[in-house]
Amino acid sequence: MKRKTKKSRVGLLIAISFVLILAVLVVIFIKPFDKNTGDTKNSPVKVDPSKSASVITSHSVVASDNTEKVENTGDATWVQVHFKGKGEKFQDISTDNIKIYKAHNPQVLKTATSKHPALAILPDVMAQYPDALIMNASGFNMETGDITGFKINNGALFTNWGENKRAHEAFIINKDGSMTTYDSSTPASQILANGAEQSYSFGKILIKKGKVQENDGSVNWMIHSFIGNDKQNNLYLMISETNAGYQNFMDQIKNLNLANLVLMDGGGSSQMGLNGQTIVPSQDNRQVGDFIVLK
Repeated sequence: MKRKTKKSRVGLLIAISFVLILAVLVVIFIKPFDKNTGDTKNSPVKVDPSKSASVITSHSVVASDNTEKVENTGDATWVQVHFKGKGEKFQDISTDNIKIYKAHNPQVLKTATSKHPALAILPDVMAQYPDALIMNASGFNMETGDITGFKINNGALFTNWGENKRAHEAFIINKDGSMTTYDSSTPASQILANGAEQSYSFGKILIKKGKVQENDGSVNWMIHSFIGNDKQNNLYLMISETNAGYQNFMDQIKNLNLANLVLMDGGGSSQMGLNGQTIVPSQDNRQVGDFIVLK
């Protein structure tokens, strides 16, 4: 009788051990595939901007609203950028590693008018606008062709904050020709109410209201394009050479006293032309979905 009890206890211990081992294996092999345990550190957080004005400060936060979007904003139209005073229409102030053009009182056109823009190479755009300064702008998904970033053209929204990984910061040209920047903490409804006519969005805001922002490593060894403005409302288009690097780039532009500067698409997408002549060719003759055109 005692021998039988001892055997029962041993069997029970073995059974319990087996169950514990099985539970551990379930945690190890199944838990990583749980959709709710992914890395949410950089995931957008939906918030009510009217209740969180003092909290929303990061581009990782997305201000939610019900702003109506359109499939297509119609034919691209020009916005007049104004500056009081005289100056050259396009002034070449390039440095050793950066092509820099300062535009005085230009009219500005954004070519992308929908989430699915027609892709084009620089020579085609220059043929359409032969007397203009032209540069690539917002990025696009190279698999689908869909444009990325926060997108407004003709005063209408066609891609909102948080819809893709690039839709967190933007350079804005307003209907009155003034220029500014926003991040995803400001709802699209407010940006439109403030007069936004065009938006250019791909990378980080590098300078905001005259203050250099924290370096996040996005300006690296690659060739990069940039859009900015100074306090006198001149517009700047720039393309840095490969291996220019962040600190070298910032050192070379600090005397421009820029009010705002935003990183655009780079690599093979970076390309610039003036009056029908190529200034910076695409490294791989790449078609892109969005150009900024100044005349």
